[in-house]
Amino acid sequence: MKITKKNLVGFLKKATMSAEQGISEAILDFQKDGLKLNANSPPKQVRVMAWLKTSAFKEYEEIGKVGMNDLANVIKVLERFDELLTLTVEGNLLTVKSGSKKVEIELISEAFLTTDDGEPKLEFAETFTLDNGKVKEIVGDVSLNKDAYLKIETAEKKVLFSNTGKYKFHSEVEAPACKGGVIVNFGKPLVDSIASLDSDLIFSVSTDYPTKVMEKTEDAIITLIVAPRMPDE
Repeated sequence: MKITKKNLVGFLKKATMSAEQGISEAILDFQKDGLKLNANSPPKQVRVMAWLKTSAFKEYEEIGKVGMNDLANVIKVLERFDELLTLTVEGNLLTVKSGSKKVEIELISEAFLTTDDGEPKLEFAETFTLDNGKVKEIVGDVSLNKDAYLKIETAEKKVLFSNTGKYKFHSEVEAPACKGGVIVNFGKPLVDSIASLDSDLIFSVSTDYPTKVMEKTEDAIITLIVAPRMPDE
């Protein structure tokens, strides 16, 4: 298989998230329609379902499931190569080559990894889209506070964002499809799960209920299910 470093590293950073939600091990499933990664974060506060389409690859091969751990360092290893990567799997080794340089990465048996396939069946009251600039702004506002949580509240044709903490920000975003009535709070898991996402995000929410966050690009779809912060927490 051949793929640009930008496409592969970008996908893995988004799929493995960051900080406390960072995923260190997972099964990379090279299916007919592309690479898929389904995993729960270590605290089980976020579930990620990620799909890198075959269109993201220069050359693609359906090789099935590959178990990997130490994913944060695997990403750092991939970043040390030139732009075009060639990937081959033989036995328990993944070989990555670019030009005259290569690395062999030990794989682990999928029997030692636990994962859940598919997306949980959830129903949501409201769905709205935030452009990436607004997402970064809201996350940046919340992050100025320590241990703050973010409140999302829908109203007629708009969504209201506010946060706890010393610096209490309030933002309002137009959302033509919203009817209003949903109130849900999120803590740092939401911030950690979307930190690497760099496109517009589709949020599906209900009161005191997990949210679904989706990033759709030409070559990939990242879907996150994030647990809410309940009022008594």
